[in-house]
Amino acid sequence: MMRSSGVLARRNRRAQAVKKLRYYCPYCAKTVTHKDVDGKIRDYCPNCKTVFYDNPLPVASSIVVNEQREVLLVRRKNDPYKDMWCLPIGFAEADEEVKDAALRELQEEAGIKGEIVKLIDVDTVDNYFYGSLAIVTYEVRHSGGKLSPGDDAADAGFFPVNDLPPLAWSSNEKALRIYLDLYRDTWAMIDSFNQLFPEDSIRQISPGIHEQRMFLSNILIKLIEKTSVEILDGWKNEVGAGIPAMNSHMDYMIKMNRKVLKMVRKGLKIKKPIDCLEFIDVGRDLQKKGVSLPDILNAMALSRKHIWMHVVRKKILYSPLEIYIALELNNRIIFLYDKINYFITVGYLDR
Repeated sequence: MMRSSGVLARRNRRAQAVKKLRYYCPYCAKTVTHKDVDGKIRDYCPNCKTVFYDNPLPVASSIVVNEQREVLLVRRKNDPYKDMWCLPIGFAEADEEVKDAALRELQEEAGIKGEIVKLIDVDTVDNYFYGSLAIVTYEVRHSGGKLSPGDDAADAGFFPVNDLPPLAWSSNEKALRIYLDLYRDTWAMIDSFNQLFPEDSIRQISPGIHEQRMFLSNILIKLIEKTSVEILDGWKNEVGAGIPAMNSHMDYMIKMNRKVLKMVRKGLKIKKPIDCLEFIDVGRDLQKKGVSLPDILNAMALSRKHIWMHVVRKKILYSPLEIYIALELNNRIIFLYDKINYFITVGYLDR
């Protein structure tokens, strides 16, 4: 059966890549010996004084993970490691960027088109079959094509990231460990979100800190939205016990705090400055009711406290990264409460 020129070129490239011993000097045809050069035994021609430096061959591989957290693997058709599974992987051509090689190999071996997301790992290994290799692994997003084994892949399929078959290349295992570490915090937040709000569906997101910040912000918005009654009840009980003078004005204070929680949700959702002018009137009303300003500000501090107490009770913060992001969000909430307090005070002191 006739093969395409691309496949034939690939076969020739692989044949040339197999590690071969050097017996004769290509410059003077004399016998090659060995010599310690720079602390390493290298091929050496004593006749023309040529030292042969063997540079690692560039190899590109791809990590493609679907929304079910399954990673794409191909089963090798040829040696080395025939019938073993590995990431889509292959040699870069001369004058070909390694990232382009990764996408080409992905399509040749699995029928899938992709887009580079980020560099995951670079590893150098000495392989018995190919010699010295520099294996570059990228995270790749599936952008098209149909899964179908091709070229020298006997099979291709997706496997759960936590239940993979033995892999042919140790570099693949290393790159996958790095990848899983990058995603661990994001996936924990996704699982937390699904546990809290099972009716909501979300797409896979990359493990960048910006995406995680937005994701945790959305969780807080949903949490305040759906559990505002619980938050208000906890706040009401603590204010009633700790600031007895507030009890006679509790209905108004609860109404005020509902407005505050609404502002917090709005402040987490949009980046533009929030208009808090309506709290000037709240300050005027509280002054007319004879509520002391220190008690008002104390009640506001307890309002903010109960948001985070509820977050802790719901156990949506698992990792140090999530807690770090939450602290950043808390700074935004503090700024919003300070702004509300300012306008309450302006209204309170307006005579």
